[in-house]
Amino acid sequence: MLIPILMAASAAPGHPAAAVVQPRPLATGITNASANPAAITFSATDPDTSPTVNGSASAVVAWTTTGGSAARTWNLGVSAPATFSSCGTVPASAVKATCSAVAGGTAGAWGSATALSTTSTQIASGKEKAGNTNYSVTLTFTLSDSWKYIASSSCSLSVSYTITAP
Repeated sequence: MLIPILMAASAAPGHPAAAVVQPRPLATGITNASANPAAITFSATDPDTSPTVNGSASAVVAWTTTGGSAARTWNLGVSAPATFSSCGTVPASAVKATCSAVAGGTAGAWGSATALSTTSTQIASGKEKAGNTNYSVTLTFTLSDSWKYIASSSCSLSVSYTITAP
């Protein structure tokens, strides 16, 4: 957001009057970013009786913005490697991330469940608050289990998050 600042000055004969100065907006800084837990674990089941397996825990992604502006929007994206490191035949795309809560700022929003991909997919967004603000987003993960996946008794998936705040 550009805020014009008018500088008033008397112009002496032969000297131009002061100009309008348009300062550049300060960028929002992001500090104290964390994700807990960073890896989500799924326990293998019988896909006929439990076709959807819940992850071991909800993940909470938290951060603080500095120099925020109420006119700016923050976004949180989620991604994962193509397959589980401990269960190489299970694709990460079989996992869906669902946002269940957003705290901090205003107008926090999220969409429907999103299948994980190797590219970051937006999972939540909201408006910043002016100044320094703490944010947190709670996500749950479910695995669409299938007989075509050969899994060990426990499969762990490292999840990556991308926070953007202009």
